[in-house]
Amino acid sequence: MKKLALCFAISLSITGCATTKISPEDRNKLNQTQTLLKATDVALIADGCLVRSELGTSLIEGEQSRLTAQKFAELLSSQLNEQGVKVNNKLMPFVCGFMPEAQVKKYDYRLDNETKRAEITNYPLMNMENKSLSEQQQQALLNLNQSFNKQAALALKNVKEKKPVSNLLELSDQDVLVIKDLTQSNYAFIASVTGTDASFGKKFAAGALSVGVSLATVGAGAGLATVYIPQEGQQYIVHIVDLNAKEVMWSKGGMLMGKPYSKKNHSVEAKEILNPLFEVVSK
Repeated sequence: MKKLALCFAISLSITGCATTKISPEDRNKLNQTQTLLKATDVALIADGCLVRSELGTSLIEGEQSRLTAQKFAELLSSQLNEQGVKVNNKLMPFVCGFMPEAQVKKYDYRLDNETKRAEITNYPLMNMENKSLSEQQQQALLNLNQSFNKQAALALKNVKEKKPVSNLLELSDQDVLVIKDLTQSNYAFIASVTGTDASFGKKFAAGALSVGVSLATVGAGAGLATVYIPQEGQQYIVHIVDLNAKEVMWSKGGMLMGKPYSKKNHSVEAKEILNPLFEVVSK
């Protein structure tokens, strides 16, 4: 039920939820999307956000977040290549780039495993491996990430009011031009990997958290921003965006496996990320 609710909340295409049967009409749309993606190069923009949930101020782990985004991007790129889709540009500009500023600043931040945790005073949290990005490029990419929050909040509102859910993103024409020039692509895969590792004290106080999805909100009214993070464990969400149309073409969410919090044996596993966009035939 929680996975299904997540699919609704972030406005996933019904063809992206494993809990939903795909109609012939939706299968045809997916096939058309396949053909479109194979005919052009695509960009891949990934973001990682791994949190240690503690009794006091919780902590964003910078190094694990960056590594997880990087390895997930490599996994997704490999699976795209297997399907005949060429990735011409991979970017990982931020840590927790999907979180609104007010929410990010509620955490402490540890840049890497060798530094001490510190209060967050600057936003966004930059991935230092992307130092070459200009301020304009950084802002356009941040606006792209944040546009999903606005779309998710509107989707929730429309679902409650039984209104159609729009897949359009709130992006300026200037942002689109900057992103297209940076990525040299009209289509982009936007990936977000999030996770929470609850401390023993936090688990004990909470009566042991159940694996699921929690809803974090910042703001009120029309300015409501929404971010979905697992209460415990890790998840991924992948969107395909048509930059010219400012539209989400397809989305999928799933559980992320491996050891993303490990300092010595970091690993990321996710199978069949592109299923059912690209059908996986059981062997």
